[in-house]
Amino acid sequence: MILYHAILPAENPARAGQSLNILLVTENPTDRDVTQPVRFYGSLGSSWRELLAEEREFPAHSHPHLYFNIPADRFSETFWGEEVEELALAVGDTPPGPTGQGVLVFFE
Repeated sequence: MILYHAILPAENPARAGQSLNILLVTENPTDRDVTQPVRFYGSLGSSWRELLAEEREFPAHSHPHLYFNIPADRFSETFWGEEVEELALAVGDTPPGPTGQGVLVFFE
């Protein structure tokens, strides 16, 4: 079981129309190496949508700090059907529940 400790956007507020770099602090407390997808989700205040999924390796008993780049099109009106001014980001195996908060990123 991989633990996700922190999602740190490179910019907040971020620039509209650009991709967003993310630092993710993780931990693999198990005795075995694990390779699995890391899934990022976003919400504009309603349902959560998958923004990115990338396969990553987690060595046994490690505490990796991983870098990701969420493409600019994931922050567009075309993707969401409305203008993106602020977006909650979350990471996990499945989307957060309806009360999931995530990390709020503002766009300017």
